[in-house]
Amino acid sequence: MNGPLITVVMPALNAAGTIGEQLAALAAQDTNLPWQLVVVDNGSSDETIAIAESFRAGLRDLVVTTCSRPGPSAARNLGARVGSGDLLLYCDADDRVAPGWVDAMARALQQADVVGGAFDNDTFNDGAMERHPAGVPVTAGFLPRAITANLGVRRSAWSAVGGFAEDYGYGSEDTEFCWRLQVAGYRIGYAEQAVVAYRYRSSLRAVAVKAYKSGRSRARLFRDFAPHGMPRPRLTGVAWRWVRIVLTAPLVPFSVGRRWWWVNESAAAAGRIVGSVRFRVRYL
Repeated sequence: MNGPLITVVMPALNAAGTIGEQLAALAAQDTNLPWQLVVVDNGSSDETIAIAESFRAGLRDLVVTTCSRPGPSAARNLGARVGSGDLLLYCDADDRVAPGWVDAMARALQQADVVGGAFDNDTFNDGAMERHPAGVPVTAGFLPRAITANLGVRRSAWSAVGGFAEDYGYGSEDTEFCWRLQVAGYRIGYAEQAVVAYRYRSSLRAVAVKAYKSGRSRARLFRDFAPHGMPRPRLTGVAWRWVRIVLTAPLVPFSVGRRWWWVNESAAAAGRIVGSVRFRVRYL
């Protein structure tokens, strides 16, 4: 073959504390498939680039490049353009792919146009946060989606829809991408054997920021996909969510699990309110 069949794209921003473990896991992949790794630095001020460069001996086809436009979607698109693979696999710099990940993703993409892999929720986490479910779950009562921390897509499909939407806010860019592919007629699948050990946010503040931004972006998703059938939340469900948030507030100091749940749900609910105002829709 003249070039790699598979391009693995990894965006990175100030990931010096974790990227070495992910790069080592990728270097240890035992596969006969030709593949390359494109690490896309997104403006790091730490040793991220230097650590990536240090793996050239273990990763024979390694490209390290820089994306000047902020945001992981811009970095993921640049990585795809720099790479030459027919299949694009995405992972993050703070997680760890399991042995056989590349092969398992490639096999799954023989049956689908875009796939999501499985998540190991326990290796890096203490159990307080909600876990990723198995499969590619239906989101917001509309369509399934995969998560960019463990996502594969055929280049032909990626090109046909124009890649990731770089102006989409944090917390929903993977959902928007998967939905746009499916609306265009492409198939989504599940790579059960392609496992990634996922690292959740380690502080309540980080959880709140992520949930708030995700909630805010959900309103934009509704604005863009309601014409394709995305439903609006029922008012009874919205009311019950707020009742639970209010009623469980006094219990927050006494339970770690309850505290993480409450912060996540409250921040997401606040984000949906702000998003509804910002994008001029009612999505609570």
